[in-house]
Amino acid sequence: MMKRNPLITVCLLMSYHLVWGQIIFEEPLSPRNASYQIQVNYDPALKQIKGKEILTWKNSSRNWIQTLQFHLYMNAFKNNRSTYAKERYGYMGLIAEEKGWGWIDIDSLNILNGQDLSDSWIFIQPDDENTEDQTVIELTLPSLIRPGRNIKLEIHFTTQLPRLYDRTGYKKDFLMAGQWFPKAGVYMDGQWNCHQFHRNTEFFADFGNYDVEITLPAKYKTGGTGIRVSQEKRGNLKTVTYHAEDVHDFAWTAWPHFLIETQTHDGIEIELLYESDHTSSVERTFKSLKQSLDFMDAWVGPYPYPKVTIVHPPTGCMNASGMEYPTLFTAGTSWLNPTCFHFMEMTVIHEFCHNFWQGMVASNEFEEAWLDEGINTYTEWLILDKYYGERTGLLDLFGFQMGELELLRLGYINSPKRERILRDGWTFIGGGYGVMSYYKSAMMLKTLENLIGRGIMDEIMKTYFERWRFKHPRSQDFINVVNEISGEDFTWYFDQVLKTANELDYAVKYVRTREERETKGVIELDSSRIALPLKEEDKSKYALSDSVEAGENLYRSVVKVHRQGEVIIPVDILIVFENGKTLTETWNGQERWIKLEYLRAEKLKYAVVDPQRKLMLDTNFANNSLTIKKETKPLLLIETQVLHWFQNVLHVFSFLG
Repeated sequence: MMKRNPLITVCLLMSYHLVWGQIIFEEPLSPRNASYQIQVNYDPALKQIKGKEILTWKNSSRNWIQTLQFHLYMNAFKNNRSTYAKERYGYMGLIAEEKGWGWIDIDSLNILNGQDLSDSWIFIQPDDENTEDQTVIELTLPSLIRPGRNIKLEIHFTTQLPRLYDRTGYKKDFLMAGQWFPKAGVYMDGQWNCHQFHRNTEFFADFGNYDVEITLPAKYKTGGTGIRVSQEKRGNLKTVTYHAEDVHDFAWTAWPHFLIETQTHDGIEIELLYESDHTSSVERTFKSLKQSLDFMDAWVGPYPYPKVTIVHPPTGCMNASGMEYPTLFTAGTSWLNPTCFHFMEMTVIHEFCHNFWQGMVASNEFEEAWLDEGINTYTEWLILDKYYGERTGLLDLFGFQMGELELLRLGYINSPKRERILRDGWTFIGGGYGVMSYYKSAMMLKTLENLIGRGIMDEIMKTYFERWRFKHPRSQDFINVVNEISGEDFTWYFDQVLKTANELDYAVKYVRTREERETKGVIELDSSRIALPLKEEDKSKYALSDSVEAGENLYRSVVKVHRQGEVIIPVDILIVFENGKTLTETWNGQERWIKLEYLRAEKLKYAVVDPQRKLMLDTNFANNSLTIKKETKPLLLIETQVLHWFQNVLHVFSFLG
């Protein structure tokens, strides 16, 4: 675990006030091929941000490039004809009725101190044929950019914030500025990766440094990505300057009524912005963030930045909650936040850990969302189990307990075959994006952990993080690490559970035990005649006991286990007899079913497939066991029904919120 000297951190923070662009990291952590200097003014009456952006973009490829592509995300809220709006169905109409549209205009664009390129760009739609969508532009340059060379562009723009919606915009005098400026796409694999703004996708960009200067009314209190370098008041206005290094985005928030509290943990400054009604959540927020810092430091590596900012949006602004940005994230709480509920802690943990799996290991969320959301949900699960209990991670109320496992399985088994995990995010339908990218992906990783062991899984996650941070890994890169560290080829596993929509479901379908009487030293078993004393091959075939003798009554027991889904994973089968003796069989699952027969002096009591619950992807635990006494219902079935009821309750509260 890497510790920071608090004195060094304080000195660094003091030095940031001297000049823009003060160095945070002596050696760059990332390629820094897309850096921004942005100066903006915020008009609270118009809810507009007007600014100038200087982009320094480096051609890190081997190709000569003549076009650049940019995201204009805010145009998703421009009208009800954008691709985002159409995917949102009728929701955008509500914004229109309340005059809450948002948009972004490029007022001018030129090479820094050079040629005007304002007429050299066009809107493009790389994902669909919706010519009304204006969330991506392509700029044609007057000359080619050679490999390894930079280009500096000056862009003047105006952003109209929308009414607070999907984690960006304004409500009264609160604002959350996310995806608010022209941002370059990613040039990779010989082409531009610059997708439109979709309902089901988040964001993908290159790393760089950000220097952002925001001028707004002096009454506002702000939080932003990176560190606050300076804050200068001039009359009724003030200018706040932020600096960030080796990040791929910049977001900021402002509200006159924020309370701001800071604490330090291992040399890292933690800043919390909240409202007075949320005071009871302050210490719990800091506690869960510190737990996350400690866990991630020990598990995969240290959080390298000097600061992290947490925002609890004010009451009525929950549309801004639950979103991650580099070094800054929004969580969410309320004035009523009983200590028996840990949903706020879950959100803090989840959004902070995005700083690792989305902030540093910058996979492409448009195309492979599971690499961020799935790994991040798995991470959140481990942290909640460690610090809040496997059975009480989310809820411990009057004896009713709920851990993260129950919540994730409820989300997963609701529609396990809806889609395959690995597909472009915007092509999911209904709730498929959430089920596959969060719930099923977490179950896939937990099942893998159970198959190979926690120690090896921890080494896999640490190696993946160290090898791919500040890069853009793909799914195969993760699979390669799994195969390397485990020493086994798990391609067969990912081919089934990542790349198909197939279901995993093992079930004990039939159990029977009956007495078999020996006659004249021979036991008749179906078409077989077994002579006593026993032969070694008979003992092996029928699991016969060495103690079986002529004249003794025996019991023939039969167990049938079915593979009801298409996914094939080797599985254990536990056989339990009435006298407490047990047998464990291993089945490769290749056939549709297996029949196990036993001839013993003891009766069969019950059989369980996957007795250790290794296969978390199994969609129905209720059929994993069967007893001889038919009237005995598995306790798990009752438990599952109760959890299903609780899920409905959660859905109701979610709707009301």
